Amino acid sequence: MNSANSPTLVVPNSFSGIFFVTLRLWDALPASFGQNLALQYYTKQVEFEHSPDRAKKLQHARKRLFARFDQALDLEKYGHPKLREPALAQIVADEIRRRDGSDYVLMAYSILPNHVHLLLDLQNNLTEDPPLDDLESFCFKPLRDIVADFQNATEVPLKKALRQLGEHVDPSTFQKHNPNGGVKMEGKFWHERSFDFRVQDAAEFERVVRYILQNPVKAELVEDWKNWSFSYWKE
Repeated sequence: MNSANSPTLVVPNSFSGIFFVTLRLWDALPASFGQNLALQYYTKQVEFEHSPDRAKKLQHARKRLFARFDQALDLEKYGHPKLREPALAQIVADEIRRRDGSDYVLMAYSILPNHVHLLLDLQNNLTEDPPLDDLESFCFKPLRDIVADFQNATEVPLKKALRQLGEHVDPSTFQKHNPNGGVKMEGKFWHERSFDFRVQDAAEFERVVRYILQNPVKAELVEDWKNWSFSYWKE
């Protein structure tokens, strides 16, 4: 994304509650993949236990693991990329936008075929700075509650829309890595865990927004980020 085509961004004054969140579909990756990432992160936590710059090193380690995680999602090797279907992606987009101003201030999002990137400002909903232990263990409760509430609110409408689409779903929509087409409707829609980290400063904020908007290009869904219908940034 060159500077001439870069979006005009609203950069917040404080970053204590800015989070980059990635949700994925239930079957987007095998369970072993997530378990392996968790083990690698735990190993780093132990390795840096007594390091004076432990937090900085863990943040770097988390970003490296996230890069592998998101790359695997973009390949669409597993599961069914249900959010390729515009009607389903629209349900997700509508719910994301509906919560803007109540659960969070929405800074950016991008809805990909099997995952969703969100950049959220939770500062108005925080009574204290997120504890470091919570951030390191991916268990910051205000964010976990928002993610769970969003997933619960969209689960039924998404499954209902899938049933209504039925045979009307164009199989070619799902054929990138699923040559037989079709969409499985059983089981959960979302994986309950998101991959998230807190944005540290203005430079990182701008990198994350550009990463979110550029992801459809990186995933070879469009050639120009501006042509992806299910992206948004706060201008």
